[in-house]
Amino acid sequence: MKKTLSLFICLTLLFALCLPALAAGDAARPYPDSAFFTYQDYTLHYRVQEAENPKGQIMLLHGFAATTACWENLTAILTANGYRCVLVDLPDFGYSSRETKETKRLPREEVIHALMAALSDEPWYVAGHSMGGFVALALAQTYPESVKNLLLYSTCGDNGWFHLLDPLTNNDTVAAVVGRIIEAIGSSRLFVRLFLRVATCDFGYDPSPDVETYRTPFTVAGTGAGIVYYLSRLTNTDYAAVEGLRPILFMNGDRDVVCPPLERINLRRHLPEGSVDYTVKGGGHMLICSHADLAARVTLAFLENNP
Repeated sequence: MKKTLSLFICLTLLFALCLPALAAGDAARPYPDSAFFTYQDYTLHYRVQEAENPKGQIMLLHGFAATTACWENLTAILTANGYRCVLVDLPDFGYSSRETKETKRLPREEVIHALMAALSDEPWYVAGHSMGGFVALALAQTYPESVKNLLLYSTCGDNGWFHLLDPLTNNDTVAAVVGRIIEAIGSSRLFVRLFLRVATCDFGYDPSPDVETYRTPFTVAGTGAGIVYYLSRLTNTDYAAVEGLRPILFMNGDRDVVCPPLERINLRRHLPEGSVDYTVKGGGHMLICSHADLAARVTLAFLENNP
């Protein structure tokens, strides 16, 4: 058994070492609307989707292992209905910079807030999917003057589970070894296809067109180690602060097998007065992709009621 496990680990690492790695410069403009913002040791990749006579502006934060691409189905409808959308890759994901052992690592919300302030003096609606919801909640509790309302999809509060891993996620040797394994797995078309199928839980939705948009960023140099470091810079949710926020849109799918149900219930108990709690029948974790039309209708109604 031990020999088999050792052989598996060796083959996985060998596969990882053979992967072609993109340097940051190789992915300089992955999309026609790509732009970059530098704040201290971080460079964020973001995309602006403009709207005519905008009614408001939305900063959209993707979940773990995702990129700006996961929002495209939803934001196409939001911009057509008058909302300026800014899609951003969180540090260590997509085409933003990767953290290294030399990086002065900052909370995600500080880096995103710096981008928000650079782009506009006005407050933002902030949307978060999955782990991006953790960052959205932290943004609102830390910089309430910059956030109008939160739009949360398939997420929950962060009770600090990831900080239990701090001895590992702050260890450079662990980051190097585990990081290569993460890159090998994330770069596998078969694994990404399987992940998207499980995450959507909707057999009428074809995730095939999304495979490369998820897989390619895992070939960017330093992605695996960066993801390990990333987990040590999430901010715990302050539920007392959440209760004092403006109303929140809270959308979840009844087939979501990724987000812990007890943690969703815990956040639901602390939603501010006037919040909208909407369950998508037949929706999985990636409902923003598979049920974008419905998500957009509910979102637009919420935005109209919370100008």
